[in-house]
Amino acid sequence: MKDDLNFLALFDAYAPLLTQRQREITDLYFTYDLSLGEIAEQKGVSRQSVSDCLAKSRKQLEAYEEKLGFVRLVKELQTELDALKKV
Repeated sequence: MKDDLNFLALFDAYAPLLTQRQREITDLYFTYDLSLGEIAEQKGVSRQSVSDCLAKSRKQLEAYEEKLGFVRLVKELQTELDALKKV
């Protein structure tokens, strides 16, 4: 669950950097809560292809975050903002 939330944060930040196919499949999986089989049927591909696409997307998003650190920075700023609100 925590991994999924982290993945969604990365997806929100870096989705435009993925291919259209990767964005569509990831969106169907997380936003519309479709199963691998349902996505495969809708896209006319195998379940394994959907699984591979999601894995590749996750790997790419993690690589973007490692290089750019945008999501980490936003989380750090949010923590600082929350601390300032308590003062």
